[in-house]
Amino acid sequence: MGFIDPHEEHFSEGVNRKTGFDCRLNKGCETSTPDQFAPYNGIFDCDEEVFRSGHYNGTMFRFPLRTTSSELSQTVYSVEKVTNLFDSFMADAHLALLFMRNLEAIELYVREELEAQPRRVFRVKISDESAAQLARSRRKEFFAAVKPGSHMTEPVTVTYPITIEVEADGKKASHSFLATSYCCGGQVSEQFERLLTDKDLSYLPLVGVAMALPSGANPQTPNVSGHVFCVLPLPVPPKSMTGLPVHVNGFFALSQNRRHIKMPNVNQEERAKLDDKSLLWNCCLLEEAVPKAYATLIFQAIENNVPPEAIYK
Repeated sequence: MGFIDPHEEHFSEGVNRKTGFDCRLNKGCETSTPDQFAPYNGIFDCDEEVFRSGHYNGTMFRFPLRTTSSELSQTVYSVEKVTNLFDSFMADAHLALLFMRNLEAIELYVREELEAQPRRVFRVKISDESAAQLARSRRKEFFAAVKPGSHMTEPVTVTYPITIEVEADGKKASHSFLATSYCCGGQVSEQFERLLTDKDLSYLPLVGVAMALPSGANPQTPNVSGHVFCVLPLPVPPKSMTGLPVHVNGFFALSQNRRHIKMPNVNQEERAKLDDKSLLWNCCLLEEAVPKAYATLIFQAIENNVPPEAIYK
């Protein structure tokens, strides 16, 4: 178990400043500092046997919420603020799994002070095992063919349907998509070719595009205001929308707060004036990779007999 102490208050001695501490579960740490281990005991299959054996089948993180402002941040968390975080996640949770590599389900639990066990209040998952298996196999196939740090001789692409189910308050809703993942290879611009193998960037020329499909009891194709993703959807304000009727994912360079894609400002619009590699990378992804992924998605939709209405949308 590891403890992180960014304030360097609890594990430092004299001039020896330490930002953390780690110990083996079965080495008796829980007996010397039982209060630090108590929050883990009794939830998600973590019990006394875990501490005795030193093995836990999974990974658990605990983030004590800031109740007073500090030098690191002025943000203070209350029950209301955490509830708002849950609500904001649930509002767009049907998109969270769309471009994931391995994750297939996310659940939210709440445990009140007097409750012995946490109770699930929300779940989003790939709809069923067969659908999950298809998405799993196609994603595995795609990433097995991608060669990081090299300019591949041919592009790699894969397209598959994915239905995501959301469950809350005893109600279920399904959201279906056709998703294309695309990694650049073969002929690209000279600039993009230089960036592909630039060790300072070490980015994958990888993008994805997803269109909505009819699902469940609703035969109509939903209208989509496309989100921007960097694996996960970026925040919802207008800057993170694509302006397209599809969702767009990419290995983009993000702003420092990781809320927006880095893009040239008005004074940098002329490509010759750009010297920021991350800005150039994003421009190449958007101009050379995303259109090819979008075109691939449309052709695959036609070949897979997706309803014409959905394709026209």
